[in-house]
Amino acid sequence: MTTPYVSSSVTSINPANINTINSLLGDLRWTSSTISYSFPTSKDITFWSTDYPSGYGSPFGDGEPWNIAATALTSRDQINFEQALQQWANVANLNFTKVTETTNEVGDIRAAYSKDPDEFTLAWSYLPGYSVRAGDVWINTLGLLNFQDWDPGTLSFETILHELGHALGLKHPFFDPDNSTAATLPTNLDSIMHTVMSYTYSNLAGDEGNEFSFHPTTPMVLDIAAIQYLYGANHNYHAGNDTYTFDDSTLHHETIWDGGGFDTIHYAGAISTLIDLNPMSASFIGQSVYAQSNGVNLGQPIPNVWIAGGVVIENGIAGLGNDLLIGNDSSNGLDGGSGIDTVLVESTRNNFFLSKVSGGYTVIANANPSNQDTLTNIERVKFNDIGIALDIDGHAGQVAKLLGAVFGASSITNKDYVGVGLTEADNGLSYEQLGEFAIKAAGGKSHDEIVTLLWSNLFGAPPSETEKSPYVKLLNTHEMSVGALAILAADSGLNTENINLTGLIQNGIAFV
Repeated sequence: MTTPYVSSSVTSINPANINTINSLLGDLRWTSSTISYSFPTSKDITFWSTDYPSGYGSPFGDGEPWNIAATALTSRDQINFEQALQQWANVANLNFTKVTETTNEVGDIRAAYSKDPDEFTLAWSYLPGYSVRAGDVWINTLGLLNFQDWDPGTLSFETILHELGHALGLKHPFFDPDNSTAATLPTNLDSIMHTVMSYTYSNLAGDEGNEFSFHPTTPMVLDIAAIQYLYGANHNYHAGNDTYTFDDSTLHHETIWDGGGFDTIHYAGAISTLIDLNPMSASFIGQSVYAQSNGVNLGQPIPNVWIAGGVVIENGIAGLGNDLLIGNDSSNGLDGGSGIDTVLVESTRNNFFLSKVSGGYTVIANANPSNQDTLTNIERVKFNDIGIALDIDGHAGQVAKLLGAVFGASSITNKDYVGVGLTEADNGLSYEQLGEFAIKAAGGKSHDEIVTLLWSNLFGAPPSETEKSPYVKLLNTHEMSVGALAILAADSGLNTENINLTGLIQNGIAFV
C-alpha cells in the first residue's frame, strides 16, 4: 500500500532486443501490475512527504503541492484522466484501482494541478522510482490543459496519455543529453503518429508542425509494444468477434488492440479510403487528419487508424468511395462496397490462384492454400507485376468488348490497351464516349472506314457494299453516333464469343 511516505515497489527494466521498444523504456517499472491512483485535494503536510529528494521538500517552498496555485482536478478532468488510464489498461495487463486519499493511503499515481512559470509546459510527471513522487502527474495551471477540456482528440487528452506513459515507466524516444547512451528512435519513427511519448508532430513525408488536426485517442503502435513488454498484453480486451466501425460523422486517430476472435474493420462512409489489415500498419479511414503548423494543414494526411503488433483483423469492409484494401497473412474477407475498389497483393501474380465464386472471387496463395481471401465488390486486384480487372459486368467488360470490336479479339491480351481503357472509364467516360475514344485511337476517319473496321473484326473479313451501307447511312445522317455503333458491335454475341467473355468472367482481364 502506498502512503504519503512510502511508495510501491519497483523493479529494473531489462532491455529488449528491439530498438523500437528500447527507445521507450525507462529504467524502472512498477513491480505489480495492479497500480493505484488518486486525486489529491489537500495541501496538508500529513498528505505529502517533506523529505527531499525522496519527497516534495519543505512546505515553505513552491514545489508542486505547496505552490499557491496547486489545486485539485475538476470532476470532468478526473473522468477524462480515468478514460486515459483505461486506454493503457485496454492494451496491457494493468489493473488501475482508485483510492480516496487519507493520511495513511494515497495512489501510486497522483494527479493534480500546480504551477510552472512556463506556459508552454503543459504537464510533467515522475517515472516509477524509489521516491514517493514516483508516478505523480502534475498539470500546469498556466498551460492549455487548465483552459481546455481533456476530451479525446484534443492535445490535452494526448498530453494525459503521454504523462501516464511516463508514470508507467516509458521515456521519451529522442536523444537525452543527460542519458546520452539511451536508445532512441530513428527520425522517421520519432513522431506522435507512432508514439505519444514523442514530441514531434509530422506526416509521412517528414513535414513537421506543432500539433495534429485531431490528436491520438489511444496509445499508438510503439507505445503498445513497449508497455506490453513491461507488463504483458491484455488478451481479454476485445477477445470476441468484434467489428470496428468508422464513419464520416467524426474524426478518428487511434491504434486498434484486439485480444482475439474473428474481427472486422468496417468503414461506413463515402470518402475514398485505405484499409490495411496488416499488424503495425496504418490505414486512412474517414475524415483526414493532418500535421498542422499553427492551425494550417501540412502536406498530405497522416494515417489515422493503426493496428497494433500481434493483432489479427480478418475482414475489411470499405465504403462508398474508390477504396484500396490490403489483406494480411490470414484468410481475409475483403468487401469494397460501392465505387471502383482495389485489393493490393504484395507479391507477383504467379504466386496466387484467382477464381470466380458465387458473389465474388477468391485469391489463394499457392504456397499456403489455407490462406484464402474472399473478394466481394472488388473491381481490381493489383499484384506487384500486373493488375487484374474483375468487373467484367462493369468498366472492365466494356473495355474488353470495345477492344475486341475496334482492335480485334487478340487485343484484349494487350495489357497497355486494357490499362488505358480502364483509366478512361474509371475517370468518367461513358460507354458511348469510350467507344468514340477507341475508334479515334484506332485511326478510323471516314464513316465507311469505321464500319469496315468493326465489321472486319466481328466477321474476319471486310463487308460488301450492301452489308455496310445501312450502317454508313446511320452515321452519315447522325441517326447513330460513332460511339453507339461501336457499342452495337461490342455487345454483339459474335464479339463476346470472339473475346471469350465467359472466360474473362472467370479469370478477369490483365492490365498495366
